Amino acid sequence: MKFSATVTLQYDTIFSSFSPADYLKGLDWMKANHLDGAELCISNYNNLDVAKIKDELDQRGLGCSTLSTGQARGLEGLSLIGVPADVTKKTQERFMQHIDAAKILGSKVTMGLMRGLGSQTTMDKDLKELAEAMKPIIEYADKKGVIICLEAINRYETALLNSAEATVEFIDNGLGNPDCVGILWDLFHANIEDIGYERSIKIMGNKLKHIHLADSNRMFPGYGHTDIAAILKMVKNTGYSEYASFECFNLPSLETVLNETGAWVQKMREL
Repeated sequence: MKFSATVTLQYDTIFSSFSPADYLKGLDWMKANHLDGAELCISNYNNLDVAKIKDELDQRGLGCSTLSTGQARGLEGLSLIGVPADVTKKTQERFMQHIDAAKILGSKVTMGLMRGLGSQTTMDKDLKELAEAMKPIIEYADKKGVIICLEAINRYETALLNSAEATVEFIDNGLGNPDCVGILWDLFHANIEDIGYERSIKIMGNKLKHIHLADSNRMFPGYGHTDIAAILKMVKNTGYSEYASFECFNLPSLETVLNETGAWVQKMREL
C-alpha cells in the first residue's frame, strides 16, 4: 500500500495543509515525511502546465495518486446531472481534461460530488441519468487507460451512492462493470454509511482503487473512534497495493497533521 496527501494547486481547500502559493512546500513536506505521492486538487486547467507538475513530482521522487476534482462544483456549478444540458457537456469535457492530465501524471481521477446530488424521491431516474452522462467519460477513460474512482459519499452530502455496497451495485448494473471504473472508499463516509468495514472490503473486492484517510470526525487518524489501523490491515490482507490518501481536516491542529503524518504512516507500513 502506498500513501499520499492532498495538496491544492489553485484554490484553498480544507483538506490541504498548504495553500496553493505553498504548493511546492507541500511537496517538500511529503518527501520529508516519506509519502509516496500527492493527491492533486485541480479545479480547471487554465494556465496549468501538467508536464511541469509531473517534473516537480519526479524531482522529489513522488507519484500522483489521484486528481481531486470536486472544487469545480462549488466554484462553477459543474455537475453531470440535475443541470441544463450545456452544463452537463461542460462537466463531461472537464472530466476529459482531468483524464488527459491523469494520463501524463500516471494517476487516477476521482468522481465525487461533481457527479451531482440527486434526491431520494428521484433516485432511480437520477442514477439512469448519471449512467448516461458518464458514458462518454468512461469511453474516453478506457481509451486513455485511466481509472475513474467513483466515491461513495454519505447521505448528508448527496442522495446517490452513499455506501460501498450501493456504489458496487451501480458500477455493476448501472454502468455495466467497465474496467476503467473503480471505487474511492473514504473512511469518514464509510463510518456513517457502511454496515461493516470488513463486509464492505469483501463487497468491493478488486473494484477498490483508492482510499481516503480520515477519522470518524474528519480529524487526523487517531483523534476519533475509527480503528483505521485495523481497517488498513484488512485491506492489505486482500493484496491491495494502491494508494491511501489523507483527506482530513487540519484538526485537531495544523501542527498535528504536519508533525505526526510521517510517524503514523510508518506504523501503517509495519502492519
